[in-house]
Amino acid sequence: MSTIDQVLELLKDGDWHKLNEIAKQSGLQQPKLEAIVNFLAEYEFIYVDKEQQKAKLTHSVLKFLKKSRA
Repeated sequence: MSTIDQVLELLKDGDWHKLNEIAKQSGLQQPKLEAIVNFLAEYEFIYVDKEQQKAKLTHSVLKFLKKSRA
């Protein structure tokens, strides 16, 4: 599983997740996680609240992931 897949898998419930929790659960170091989060946000896969350091899937990506797993 790619590191991007790991992050998306952790966010698949559609809730907000703290970035430090994502790093801990995925085993990614902070700089690599930040690069992945920035990429996913730039291409509108996730929403990022930089002030509160948390992220969640966008509605369209969440919908796609749910349909693709059904």
